[in-house]
Amino acid sequence: RQLLDFPDVKVMNIEPALLQKIADGKEGGRLRVGVTHFVPARIMGSGLGASHTYRGDYDIQMFDKETVREFHLDTLRFGDIVAIIDADHSYGRIYKKGAISVGVVIHSDCVVSGHGPGVTTILTSSKGEIEPYIEANANIGYYLKIGRWREKGKARKSKRKGKE
Repeated sequence: RQLLDFPDVKVMNIEPALLQKIADGKEGGRLRVGVTHFVPARIMGSGLGASHTYRGDYDIQMFDKETVREFHLDTLRFGDIVAIIDADHSYGRIYKKGAISVGVVIHSDCVVSGHGPGVTTILTSSKGEIEPYIEANANIGYYLKIGRWREKGKARKSKRKGKE
């Protein structure tokens, strides 16, 4: 659950092979991770205050249209890897200046107060040892070659009998 070169970075909810694909080295002593969006902790809702982050999610509230525009949150997609700024998920989900948490978007928006696109945590650093940077393809589909990133030309088998 911890990376030897980054003692303050906690790892959760991700297999080592995928982690190696999304974390691409060091920058100034911090772990570099490509993300599609930066999300300010001030708009996080449901899931805040949970006692741990090893299951469940944390919702991005999309009700403030100015913030949505500023951070381009209207372009979020399933599987996007995002950085939540000033959020520490070491022992639950809390607001903490300078902390960085990284997660994957797992569900879509919602009209219920406090809810929105859900993010499952994969990395967190209470001291900001993660250096997120914008990478357009920072999506688990891209890294796993699934969904719209699936190799073209591979034949798919039909579910109907006798069809290929």
